[in-house]
Amino acid sequence: MKNITLIGMSGCGKTVVGRRVARLLDMRFFDADAEIERERGVKISEIFEMSGEAEFRRLEREKTAELAKLENVVISTGGGVILDAENMENLRRNSVIVFLDRSVSDILADLDNSNRPILKDKSKFYKIYDERIELYRKYADVIVENVGRVDKVAGRIANEWRKYDENSDN
Repeated sequence: MKNITLIGMSGCGKTVVGRRVARLLDMRFFDADAEIERERGVKISEIFEMSGEAEFRRLEREKTAELAKLENVVISTGGGVILDAENMENLRRNSVIVFLDRSVSDILADLDNSNRPILKDKSKFYKIYDERIELYRKYADVIVENVGRVDKVAGRIANEWRKYDENSDN
């Protein structure tokens, strides 16, 4: 396996932890949502408002397929990437999939929700988590709890990736 792909709920720490993992392993880092925003020139929340979720998911599918072809990268995905089996199939070809698990209460306590459409309604966020949790677990090669210092969490992910890398035929 050449890549690490982080999946998990919006706000679970994929970007912060992913950047640290990339530094630890001397890999490039890509945040799929940030790449979409950069290319489109608008925030994800604006894409949802202007074009709807279906259009965002189409853009996400395109970006995921593009990122999945890269090598020696850490990819932070959007929280809903697991809703599309094609996304996960593309990512699985060349990545160790890490579910970065964090409690909903911790996510909601720590985040500014102004740029995250999914976080605007807390009861809906809990519902979405309940709907997605089994998909995160299904697609994960590794589950890492995001508790404690970022360096420790990133170190656990790097160690898990090394185990896969050592056993890889690539």
